[in-house]
Amino acid sequence: MTALLAEPNLLAAHMGAGIIDTYTRMMRCKASLLAQIAEFDNLGLAQDLGATSTGAWLIRRLGISHSTAHEYVAVARQLENFPYLKMMFEDGKLSYSVVRLLLKYLTPENEVELVNRAIELGYHGLEHALAGKPKKSAGGDYPEHYLRLSQDENGDVNVWGKLNAADGEALAAALKIGHLAYCAEEEELAELIDDAGIDNLYDQKIEEEKELAKRDKSSFGLPTGRAMMYALMGMVNIVRTNPKNALRAPAAQVNVMMTVDGNAYLPNNAGAPSTALENIVSNALMKLNIVDRHGQVLNVGRASRLATDKQIKALMAMWGGQCAMPGCIHRRFMEIHHIREWADGGMTDLDNLLPLCSGCHSLVTDGYVKIQRDRHNIVFDFRDGARFVSYSHSLPVRADDYECMPVPEDGGDSDSFAG
Repeated sequence: MTALLAEPNLLAAHMGAGIIDTYTRMMRCKASLLAQIAEFDNLGLAQDLGATSTGAWLIRRLGISHSTAHEYVAVARQLENFPYLKMMFEDGKLSYSVVRLLLKYLTPENEVELVNRAIELGYHGLEHALAGKPKKSAGGDYPEHYLRLSQDENGDVNVWGKLNAADGEALAAALKIGHLAYCAEEEELAELIDDAGIDNLYDQKIEEEKELAKRDKSSFGLPTGRAMMYALMGMVNIVRTNPKNALRAPAAQVNVMMTVDGNAYLPNNAGAPSTALENIVSNALMKLNIVDRHGQVLNVGRASRLATDKQIKALMAMWGGQCAMPGCIHRRFMEIHHIREWADGGMTDLDNLLPLCSGCHSLVTDGYVKIQRDRHNIVFDFRDGARFVSYSHSLPVRADDYECMPVPEDGGDSDSFAG
């Protein structure tokens, strides 16, 4: 007997068609977005709106993640090199995921062939068809070698990466030294280094390492993975206790912020549980900063223009170890900005200082961004009309409707007359 097809479900067909239509329009909109980003970037307009790069402006204005913003810029730039791919994307015939996958393999010679196959096969079919095919040479927006860190909501840190052969060997050697540094007494390690040099540590400690390996595999000892963790932490402690330059390595010291009412937190890792803080404090691997109820590190004023090393460390702790500018997450080439200029009578006190990367500092100096204090808050104004406010030294948030207190006639800080 021939089976009869069931009657079509008109509701399912109607809703399915709606989803397909909406998705197609969404891809067309995304293609349009990337085309606008590419043009914006090519014209170098980010600086005019108070940002060091197109990615930094997208982070601040759209509220998207660092990785998403810079991915958009990278994809937008590459799409300009492949007109057929761009046309099919704008027609809604390719998904964004497929576009990203194709860009890893496309060349001007194979563009039309691979794009047509992508339209026929979809993402997973294309992924299977491209398996084993050589990708474009590493570099630019898709580096072959990398190292990344990310934080979970509970404060745990994930580490993953891929190193070239030479860097991999260097890391392995450093981990070996780190393991010895973590497990051996300081005097013993110093003696080994003085007598034999680093290169001979392998030979001199081979028997000890055999015993450590046996213990790692024993049901009573620590697992091999844990031994690797000891190796890494030993290496980390070596670097942290001997930073080449404290001003260029402000994060070489773990900062614990303690409020006047007894609470404590890590400025760079708000999700870290109290047990982690207890461990840090008990092992004396930290610098303690006392902050008031407004998030300000308590300090004594200073009459000179340059900030002290202690002030710089406190500022970096207060601002999570990064640039204070909304949308910027740079942690290197930091400079100290006077909110009220030194020439205008501004003091070199912590409540008048901000850590800014050199790029953002230039934007403020050139007038692309205005920063002012309003009571215990810090206000950032940009040329595109966006206003961000840092409430009591917290991360700046978008607040276009925020109104500042009027500035007193003597030009002083509005905090002096705010009730």
